[in-house]
Amino acid sequence: MNTQISTKTISFYGSELITLKVGDVIYTAVKPIVEALGLSWGTQKRKLIEQKEKFSWVHMNSTGSDGKTYEMLCMPIRKLNGWLFSINPEKVRPDLKDRVIKYQEECFEALYNYWFKGKAEREIDTITPEEQRMIQNAVTATHQRTGMSYGEIWSRVKNKFGVAKYEQIKRSDHHSAMIYIASMPIVNQPLLINGRNLEETLSVMVELYGYCLHAYEMQEKLSQHPDLADRIDSKIGGQYLHNLRHPLENAMTKAKRFIRNNSEKLTIIKAVDHLLN
Repeated sequence: MNTQISTKTISFYGSELITLKVGDVIYTAVKPIVEALGLSWGTQKRKLIEQKEKFSWVHMNSTGSDGKTYEMLCMPIRKLNGWLFSINPEKVRPDLKDRVIKYQEECFEALYNYWFKGKAEREIDTITPEEQRMIQNAVTATHQRTGMSYGEIWSRVKNKFGVAKYEQIKRSDHHSAMIYIASMPIVNQPLLINGRNLEETLSVMVELYGYCLHAYEMQEKLSQHPDLADRIDSKIGGQYLHNLRHPLENAMTKAKRFIRNNSEKLTIIKAVDHLLN
């Protein structure tokens, strides 16, 4: 291409993505995105080559950080969403599923906003300093409980929630992050009580408690809008919303009692105590 090319490297969820502006068209190099997702470049490259007309990709030359010139397969960012959503999260490795979904939700918007609004990521509601402290305490408790290194715990958390730094965890994911950290199992030395793995049992119980808490909070919010609750009940029948409160309260009370009664054997309670109050 004879047109002048402007190249920018953008940090996005811990990955360096390459964008190029040719005239009025903005392109992005596809390989760095594929590698950031943990997918096979060979597989995705074949798919793109077979569908050139659909994705309008071109080859461009760009200078890498080592000063050498490389040929890159690039597509217009207006086509990026179409390609990202051609990747089925249900068909990738389980550990990559959340990462693929996050890229599908935010990558196109982040790259577009960088060129047209001057920001590389859209604003998201991240955890507060107090919630950061709670996660730090949870990691400390899990380190003491499992013997797992701090580095390994932090690496798992950041990979699970697709962030480069734990401070970037969304507020909506805070409960899930706390539960995920607290339920990390002891890999080499499981605690057996009457032949059962108490560590595993408590982890499952804490996770179920978290789901019950979400359901209870949803029921509380819906109860503030009786017209909406009535419409939902009329659609699905069974008065599920009306009958949800007391069973949830009973289940959560029993779960708290079980966790507290067994928590002296494990330090897991330190990480999830805020959920039980």
